[in-house]
Amino acid sequence: MEPITPSFHSFHFQALESEIELLLRCDEIDRTLITKLTDDWFRNVEKRFSPILADSEISLLNTLAGENCLVSNTMLEVLFLAEMYQAVTDGYYNPLFNNGEQAAALLEWEVDPANKSIKLPQDTNIHLRGLDHGWAVKRLAEYMRKQLSLEQGLILAGGEITVWGRGSQGVDPWIVGIQSPWQGTKLGAVALPEGSLSTYSLLEEPDASSANEVVQCTVAGQDLIECQVWARTLARLGVDEGLALLARRTSVCEAVVLTAKQELHYFGKKASLQRRWLDMRIDHYHFQDRVS
Repeated sequence: MEPITPSFHSFHFQALESEIELLLRCDEIDRTLITKLTDDWFRNVEKRFSPILADSEISLLNTLAGENCLVSNTMLEVLFLAEMYQAVTDGYYNPLFNNGEQAAALLEWEVDPANKSIKLPQDTNIHLRGLDHGWAVKRLAEYMRKQLSLEQGLILAGGEITVWGRGSQGVDPWIVGIQSPWQGTKLGAVALPEGSLSTYSLLEEPDASSANEVVQCTVAGQDLIECQVWARTLARLGVDEGLALLARRTSVCEAVVLTAKQELHYFGKKASLQRRWLDMRIDHYHFQDRVS
């Protein structure tokens, strides 16, 4: 008798203030285990990072601003990532807020790794701006690949997607559609054998300014957190300044940026246009070796 080949199963959750979908190649017998594991994981992430929950770890840290606050290893890991991306983006990604507004880049928290404590500046609070969501999806995907040995999978959480297992010769890549923020139609699609994708739309922000040059950004790369941070940074900086900074800081990420004039800018390698970015009407090209 031939062995039974695992088939794809879908899983749906409501967490991290968004719909979460998993498409995994696994055995039917593992569905219950995967469902419980995933549900427990996202519940623990919310318990730690949700600013809405009064008893979450990050709410306690914000409440104790100006004092030393003991934190978990997980919180330290994510805050170190936040510090790293603050430096990489020249401070344009800044999770520290002062009286409800993004604080100046010179304001920093104090870290005592030996005692596992953080001290925020007085009258400030941390809002990770989605970095915790990207981190949660990335860590879950790593666990499923390494610990559960799931050979193919997709995890979708809002605008964040990570996929794996389609890099072998003869296996079709994952095809991920990109929606237009206006007409509800697709701008095109992205082919990903392995890697991540993050789409950020300013139209989804209740306090977004109508004067913003950029309306929506999609960034593709290997690391989901990197893609997530750059999608939001490009939206904030605009096309010229944002793509120039992206070109200086990464050779891995590629992006499409939609402006308020409904013009689509492409940033990346010329060769990627046919094999990664599909069915897109590009108005402006910014090839990586030509952006300064």
